[in-house]
Amino acid sequence: MKSIHAVFQSDGEWFIARCLDFPVTTQGKTLAAARKNLQEAVELYLETWGDTDGGKPLREVYLTQMEVAA
Repeated sequence: MKSIHAVFQSDGEWFIARCLDFPVTTQGKTLAAARKNLQEAVELYLETWGDTDGGKPLREVYLTQMEVAA
């Protein structure tokens, strides 16, 4: 088993699920569906591409809000 870090965001219709440790993003109609889909997508990614970072998960994750010029 491997622990991953993920972010889930609702757009009002779907939950978008992003893995912070691997380049994997998916979605689901519910939070539970998005979590399940992300788990399956990360497992498929690891089966296909392997763990290219040597199995070192991020130690700390910081989530913040920033302003940018648009």
